[in-house]
Amino acid sequence: MPSLRDKLNGNALYLISQITQKWGRHQVNGLEHLKALVDSGRPIVFTTWHGMTMMLSGFFVHHHDISRIVLLMPDDWRGGALEIFAAKLGAEPFPMNLKGDNSMGMARQLVKLVRKVKRGRDCYITPDGPDGPGYFIKPGVTYIAQKAQAPILPIGAYARHGYRLNRWDRYVIPYPFSRISIEVGEPIEVGMDADLTAVTHHLTNILHRVHAQAAANYYEKS
Repeated sequence: MPSLRDKLNGNALYLISQITQKWGRHQVNGLEHLKALVDSGRPIVFTTWHGMTMMLSGFFVHHHDISRIVLLMPDDWRGGALEIFAAKLGAEPFPMNLKGDNSMGMARQLVKLVRKVKRGRDCYITPDGPDGPGYFIKPGVTYIAQKAQAPILPIGAYARHGYRLNRWDRYVIPYPFSRISIEVGEPIEVGMDADLTAVTHHLTNILHRVHAQAAANYYEKS
């Protein structure tokens, strides 16, 4: 049973996302990469840096079937509010131990998530979350993509006018009516025999690149 605090926080997050969706001006580049994957019928592992999540809420509502998305989130004290937030968005919340331990419980949850993706559900993962360090990919995203044979779709976002939280991820909450630039990168395939360390290094570079490109697009198209 969600606590009152969880209900308040979850509904507050949803309200902020609604303001961002309805009053934000979204400038999207690379949408053809998403369309090609959707047309192929393959499941997708969406990934971006943790601090960009709120900027992307409108993107998913306007350009994707959000009911297909399994939203990975921590199963700690934040989980109750995030479950409410995800459910109100229309996504499936998936609480999981994200501390990186090797417990059997975590292994079972990871297998369960891989099965969901293999059966056609998309997954949204912020690989440097939930506690940082920022821009450092933790194990998981490449493993899930490999085992489910689902391409990773990297996304970057930038908004000049927004509130930036003074914490490790510099989480951005765009101001109403501000422009949000989004860059969708090319899908990354993770073969069954791929070196996951090398893939992780490549994905890190790509996420930095799409974030930088989103910022460049913002100023070039001002």
